[in-house]
Amino acid sequence: MSAIQNALVKTVVIPFYRSHAGLLLFVFLIMFGTVESNQLVNYHRALIEGMFEAPVFLMVVMLVWLLYSTKILIYVLSLFRTPDYRFFTDLTLLPRTVSFFNLVLTVITCFLPVLAYSVFICLIGFSKGYYVPSILILIFQCALCVFNTYAILVVTGTQHRFTWKIPGLRIPNVAGRIGFYVSYFLTEEKIALLISKTFSLALLYIVREATVAGDDFRILGLTWVFVLLSHTFLLPKVRIFEDRYLIWIKALPFKTLHTCLMYILFYAGLMLPELVFSISMMGNMGELLWLVLLSAGVLFFIHVYLLKPQRDPEKFSTFLFWLFMTSFFAILSKLIIPFSLVLIAAACIRLVQRYYRYEPAVE
Repeated sequence: MSAIQNALVKTVVIPFYRSHAGLLLFVFLIMFGTVESNQLVNYHRALIEGMFEAPVFLMVVMLVWLLYSTKILIYVLSLFRTPDYRFFTDLTLLPRTVSFFNLVLTVITCFLPVLAYSVFICLIGFSKGYYVPSILILIFQCALCVFNTYAILVVTGTQHRFTWKIPGLRIPNVAGRIGFYVSYFLTEEKIALLISKTFSLALLYIVREATVAGDDFRILGLTWVFVLLSHTFLLPKVRIFEDRYLIWIKALPFKTLHTCLMYILFYAGLMLPELVFSISMMGNMGELLWLVLLSAGVLFFIHVYLLKPQRDPEKFSTFLFWLFMTSFFAILSKLIIPFSLVLIAAACIRLVQRYYRYEPAVE
């Protein structure tokens, strides 16, 4: 590995996987953790064959790949705009082919989870005689990697600010402290929000089609754990937003209890699309309250964990693993209400202890 490629891996690829560990863990659990081991091969074979037999399904999968590719592009460009990464503009001083080769390897490494699974897609496609769709999938993914590389080279070479955006959304009726967070997500983190909502709603749709009304509520409850997992990578973004722009709120005369209530309402509201979609899967409206409490409890508890002083970022994935394993057992034991209330109470207590003592790290 060349010195340039080694530097790109350490400063781009590794931070990318660390910052998106929650999303990647969610996808891994959905693809491999929800199926019994003896059925895993048949499950993925049926899933891949369904992609070739249903063009609409294949287009949805390709859209997900496009969103993931866009996330890689935006993340890399956001890194290159920071002062610590200004030295990467020196890549433009190298021959064009050398710069392109090093950057395309970096993009491919970030895209590796998709490419690895696509190998199996193409192998099954060729074995079943789907030659054209398999080749188109390879061309599509190569095109995504090449486009990302070219866009990075153009931006680093011209020093233009990357400003591709989804049209801004505004909700003028949302006011108060919650309005700050809503506006932030709808203006600065639309791609991240769209990715999490796409995964969670797609998962709920699959479960709804596979079940019938009156099935055990624990099926929906266990699915909801994965739905919440798809939103965990948003919480560090919320904390970064607070550290950068909302420190001044601590000087206002808000009671800590009001702050706790604000977080509970915000995180419950964050799951509103999924809650509305899941109503048709519930036996009664009481189950809706259970999911609201579980959503607020789990996400609020993670938020307060991120307020921990001198927190080791390497342990965040371990913390999420044990939290969601505990959630699984609580739902299986029909203890979803006590579990949610304990999480909310523990989060409120921790917030009282940490909120005014926490100081953001100086960059």
